[in-house]
Amino acid sequence: MKFVTASIMIGAFSLLSKILGLGRILAFSNRLGLGQEFDIYVAAFRLPDLIFNLLILGTLSVAFIPVLVGYLNKNREEAEKFSSTIFNFTLLVMGVFGVLGFLLSGWFAKIIVPGFSADAQAATASLTRILMLSPVFFSLSSVLTAYLHSFKRFFIAAISPLFYNLSIIAGVIFLYPKFGLPGIAWSVVAGAFLHFLLQFPMGIRLGLKPLRFWDLSQQGVKKFAKLFLPRVFGLELGQISLLATSVLGSYLASGTLAVFYIAYDLETVPVGIFAVSFAIAAFPMLSEFFEKGDMSSFRTFFSRTAVQILFLIIPISVLTILLRAQIVRLIPGALEGTKFTFADTRLTAEALGFFAISLFAQSLVPLLARCFYAMRNTIIPVISGLVAGVINIGLAIILRPLASPYAFAIAFSIAAIAQMLILFIWLRRRLAEFDDEFLYVRTIKICISSIIMAMTAYLTLYLVAPLVNMVAYWGILVQTLSAVAVAAATYLGAGLLVKLPEARGLFGILRSWFAKFTRPVTSAIVNAFTDFR
Repeated sequence: MKFVTASIMIGAFSLLSKILGLGRILAFSNRLGLGQEFDIYVAAFRLPDLIFNLLILGTLSVAFIPVLVGYLNKNREEAEKFSSTIFNFTLLVMGVFGVLGFLLSGWFAKIIVPGFSADAQAATASLTRILMLSPVFFSLSSVLTAYLHSFKRFFIAAISPLFYNLSIIAGVIFLYPKFGLPGIAWSVVAGAFLHFLLQFPMGIRLGLKPLRFWDLSQQGVKKFAKLFLPRVFGLELGQISLLATSVLGSYLASGTLAVFYIAYDLETVPVGIFAVSFAIAAFPMLSEFFEKGDMSSFRTFFSRTAVQILFLIIPISVLTILLRAQIVRLIPGALEGTKFTFADTRLTAEALGFFAISLFAQSLVPLLARCFYAMRNTIIPVISGLVAGVINIGLAIILRPLASPYAFAIAFSIAAIAQMLILFIWLRRRLAEFDDEFLYVRTIKICISSIIMAMTAYLTLYLVAPLVNMVAYWGILVQTLSAVAVAAATYLGAGLLVKLPEARGLFGILRSWFAKFTRPVTSAIVNAFTDFR
């Protein structure tokens, strides 16, 4: 129950964060459009993101949490020494990389966007120098997040991204008109600092003692290094794809990087809300099962969590493919006719559709990777990531002659599916078996329900279109909401028809909520009728 509660809470705040992220896209589309300035902004993130993603994101927590959880169960004093040492070492290392990134930003800009003009490369380098402060704050914030998650405290860590997005939106609205792109860059740095500052007091309250201990000889630090160092060589597939797109896309039409970035941002919304939330909440429990040697519970817990993710993600991916044009026209395309053109809408929708093909794979990768991390194995996720990266870059080069952002989305999706299959097959070999009948039978039922849902959603789109003004924003909104409502009802009904337990559980929750909110109204009507009599 704690796992479900934590997943729901993390997912709810992820949803709010993603909504703000969509607001950020809307703000960028309005102020910048999909032109050279947006391309420069996207390219300027590549060096700070590369450093942060390579050394910290998806790396620190998977090495930090298992070691700290082990200490918390045995020796609280050693836990304090370990966490303080890692905090201080992170500050030192990221400070050094921040300075190096600042000094080398001009050289890196020429490598990452070779097709840009000299002025555009100089602007990219200038923006990068400001943004190099953000990975320092985000890295310390990541230590705090991992520390809080080790205590199963998810709330503060879950709300921190909200303030990061709010800061950027404020920068786009208020600072960009006066200071240009540097104003947005400083708002990014301010958002990263807020992300850190919000978690710091809770970390101190739970026993974190920053700057107090420095013991690199501690056994826990050595265990951390053993788990951490191999993971450094594994770069997250999304970052590999953004890097490849920056290099290859810099030779294509202006706005190519911006289109890819927006489509990628849109398609990661459900991954962040559902898949990552489940994986984050599951990781401490998977670590505990492995610590206790309870591999039967480990297998069962993985299978059930994977099914819960697929129950939500597969229908979402189908709907995203069907409604890709509507989604883009309703969010970044809401400002179509200003700096966001109809051509931008079409290109972004094409890329989004190809991204959505691999949503199921992208959603399972965080959980599969954390299964290996819980078992103190960081090598397999690294290998799978490297293979996926090679596939992504190779396909991006092959498909580049298509001269469109969707070519890079195709390369990304194929690589994501390959990474998921590698992790899945390897994990099954490692565990000898999953809860096979449970996992496969329910996945088939989810797919059947999603196919039925797709047919009704597709039919609804064409039945509603003649009834509304498809040129107007509100007409598209009505058509989209109608299709989504029919799709949701059909998916739930089909799930009940094929006896899918997750559908039955969801139906029970909805019925309970409906009864809760309608009970006062029903009681009022009954009382009024009684008084009348």
